[in-house]
Amino acid sequence: MPPKYKVILLHNVMTDWNTVDSELCELAVERMRLALIEQGFEVIPAPVHTDVAEPLRGLDPREHLVFNWCEGLDGEPNACYKIPPVLEELGFAYTGADAWALEATADKSVAKSYLIQDRVATPVSQVFNRAEHNGWERYPALVKPTFEHCSFGITPEAVVDTPEQLEQRVEYVLDTWHQSALVEDFIDGPEINASIWGNGKLSVLPLSMLDFSAFSDYHQRLVSYDVKWKPDTEAFRLNPVICPAELEPSLKARIERTAKGAYRALRLRDYGRIDIRIRDGIPYVLDVNSNPDLTIDAGFARSGRAAGYNYSQGLSRILQLAAERMPVG
Repeated sequence: MPPKYKVILLHNVMTDWNTVDSELCELAVERMRLALIEQGFEVIPAPVHTDVAEPLRGLDPREHLVFNWCEGLDGEPNACYKIPPVLEELGFAYTGADAWALEATADKSVAKSYLIQDRVATPVSQVFNRAEHNGWERYPALVKPTFEHCSFGITPEAVVDTPEQLEQRVEYVLDTWHQSALVEDFIDGPEINASIWGNGKLSVLPLSMLDFSAFSDYHQRLVSYDVKWKPDTEAFRLNPVICPAELEPSLKARIERTAKGAYRALRLRDYGRIDIRIRDGIPYVLDVNSNPDLTIDAGFARSGRAAGYNYSQGLSRILQLAAERMPVG
């Protein structure tokens, strides 16, 4: 039986993209479009610059479901939280987190406050707005931009060992990224990506793990931008991802409980990814991703495949979760 609704594939178009960026976006959108067609959906690609409402005019929210694949707006690349209010005002149901969750997770310090409030373990941290060590005493420490994603600003130099190094790195973040620096206790252990989907009842997909034991220098035990996004680099090749992760059952259970706790603490919806590090058997939440990458080669799709869902089936599952919020009548 064909789906009862059509899918609006809402996605970004940025004027500052170069040719490669534009081509990668077009390829990703086309792969998603074809995957959804494979599942029987009629798909309407809807590129967005700054006017979210424009491509939706004339479409009936009772017959169309928005797959919200926007990370921001043209000129505001991280303003993903500005998209849901427009969709809600127009009456459309959409996939993924609402504006509150998207904005809360965009600020790593705010996200941490909600984790702490719900007693979800996360590294001790402090926000720095000036280049001074300000009484910080935990070393090694990790210094990163408070509002960036995709591991921007995460390099071996971000792991500091002395007050002097901390001040220098904070100054670098302030000057380079023009925002506050988040300093946190560096958890020197394997990194786990926990992809989750569901509302109410949550399912943790097979865990992915980056094992840094091959590196003798802990400054190298990082998931940098290159490790995530540049397969032609040495950093990418030296950090293979193991999925499903080989973990003791008791540790796996603790990780899954922690990941679900973080998902609920930040009110994620439909799907999300929780990044965790392990020290002394304790899972610590590093980051809560309310809008993780859903391209065919990304971590969420990889975990979905490990659970037995091909790319099109995984996308269809996310749509099914969101469709429960569609207006009736």
